[in-house]
Amino acid sequence: MTADLPENTLSLEIDPIEKIILRSMAEGVITLECTGRIFTINPAALRTLGYVQEQMEGRLFEEVFASEPFNDDFRLFFASMMRDAPQTSNRDVQYKRPDGQVVDLSITAGFLDLDACNPGLQNVVVVFRDVTAFKALERMKRRAVNHLSHELRTPLAVISASLENISADDLPRDRLQRNLERIHRNLKRLVDIQGIVEEMLDPPQFRPESLFLPSTIEPILEKLRSEFSHRRVTVTSRVVPEQTDILDPVVLRIALESLVKNAVEATPDGGEVLVSVDPVLEGILIKVEDRGFGIPLRDQEFIFEGLHHTQATVEYSSKRPYDFNAGGKGLELLRLKTMAEAGYFEISFTSDRCRYIPENTDHCTGDISSCPHIEGPEGCRESGGTIFSVLFRSR
Repeated sequence: MTADLPENTLSLEIDPIEKIILRSMAEGVITLECTGRIFTINPAALRTLGYVQEQMEGRLFEEVFASEPFNDDFRLFFASMMRDAPQTSNRDVQYKRPDGQVVDLSITAGFLDLDACNPGLQNVVVVFRDVTAFKALERMKRRAVNHLSHELRTPLAVISASLENISADDLPRDRLQRNLERIHRNLKRLVDIQGIVEEMLDPPQFRPESLFLPSTIEPILEKLRSEFSHRRVTVTSRVVPEQTDILDPVVLRIALESLVKNAVEATPDGGEVLVSVDPVLEGILIKVEDRGFGIPLRDQEFIFEGLHHTQATVEYSSKRPYDFNAGGKGLELLRLKTMAEAGYFEISFTSDRCRYIPENTDHCTGDISSCPHIEGPEGCRESGGTIFSVLFRSR
């Protein structure tokens, strides 16, 4: 179908109002001449694609995108618009920027059929949005379902197998005891999951009390140390000796238990976790710092989204709480986020993925002494880690 183009489409100049609109758009916009040259590209498109205007404007789209084989789908989408001339087309593709970062794009394009092709005539308009965060959230939700299914299925399977073992008439007493311990441990795991979910649906009331920081914090940490005595991880503390009336002891205990457990499970044997509690201008600041394997950058945005984990589900096993890389339900962090949204405190984190294992598929040995990349705890401390911060504001 031949379209009668408005005069400004035939012009080599863009109307000033059109320029303002293009510059203000959050979506990327590219227009192509019928010759295949890029005629217009707005700032959002340049930011998303990782180019500057001089690298794209006036060049054939094939020349711009042909150098990176990863971007063949993106390039072929443009080519199909020129070749097949559909009136509209939609597609989701992945695109690799010149800096190596991969983003997800949702593309919509329109085509105008021309009687004749002359330079400056624009007949393809491409509009695209960066949907990387949305796609990552979709992937996270799929993994979350797998993970929650695993978290519920695993203790049930262990309990079932242990009960079958117990039913054997000739089971030795020591094996009977081990099976009973497994049943008890996995029942507690199910109860913990239930309790955390109920707590998120109905958070406890925040009831601050007058507390002396060291005598409140240290007993909590001492109890936690006894729970991971099978690990060679040191938890040290630095607590300012001060009285405060802005902390709820129950909420404080939940925050410390969740973050210390998370830190110990991320720290290889021979490593250290530091807990610091300081009065600051805004209130009381608690930091839990581990020098473990860290969180990959692409996972950090969703770490509080609940059930988000930074490994494939198959990497999680039926380990004991506090074991290295035990995995965690992710529910603990979601519980803390729920409390933060209720106004009990503010929570944030910073993390550097261990530079020797940058991908989720890379594995830490779990013991500093057996790591082939570093020498001693100091090398581990310098390679990566995570700091969670919880701020209880003065009221």
